[in-house]
Amino acid sequence: MCLTYSRLARMNYNELKIRILGLFEPMQEFDSLKIRELLATEKTVKLTDKAVEMALLRYWRQGLLGRTRRAGRFQYALTERGLARKEWLLKNR
Repeated sequence: MCLTYSRLARMNYNELKIRILGLFEPMQEFDSLKIRELLATEKTVKLTDKAVEMALLRYWRQGLLGRTRRAGRFQYALTERGLARKEWLLKNR
């Protein structure tokens, strides 16, 4: 099912957070390009590159993801706080 803009606009605030945090396992890093590729394999949601970049920035600012710059790209990893939030979100869906 492909979501239209109106459906995406009504998306539950935490749905995207669950999808992005769900990509990570402890001690695993992805760059933003890889995260976009992994999200693109999900047929349920179509997101622009900018939407993914902004979500990653928000989650980094919230302390859910750590990031380091390597070779001109940010590498993102799940923090302890992010792992706790991911588990809480999955439990309280």
